[in-house]
Amino acid sequence: MKKVSLIILMVGFGFSLFAQSGKLSEDKRKEFEAQKVAFFTQEMDLTPEEATKFWPLYNEMQQKIRVENDKIRDLTCRKDKKEVPEVTEQQALKNLEIMLSAEQAVRDIKKEYIEKLTKALSAKKVWMMIEAEQKFHHQLWKKMGKYPAPAQK
Repeated sequence: MKKVSLIILMVGFGFSLFAQSGKLSEDKRKEFEAQKVAFFTQEMDLTPEEATKFWPLYNEMQQKIRVENDKIRDLTCRKDKKEVPEVTEQQALKNLEIMLSAEQAVRDIKKEYIEKLTKALSAKKVWMMIEAEQKFHHQLWKKMGKYPAPAQK
């Protein structure tokens, strides 16, 4: 019980760091990632041996997904919202193509890494990862308090 309480406390602290700054410094990002590791390890009930197989694959997958999500974010998020350039029909079509391509790449990456993960861990543990991701993001949205958290089953 103490272990669970400690992990919840650590994750809560990480959420407050993120909520306060809006953007994480490198030190805060490392701390946040450590708390994410603790949360996932607890939720997935990973043994030390499983963790050594899981984390390198998971981190590699997340890095590849981040690259694709950044492509979408670059199209949709403007630093200066006051100066939003008008998009031509041709540019809009190009943007849609880039967005759909990036979204497909994310699906392909997830499929590739789920296959890799199920070779390293049981399918049940991989499913627990999916659930842990949803719980973690749900708690993050809730803790940030900026937006209503997506409904959780």
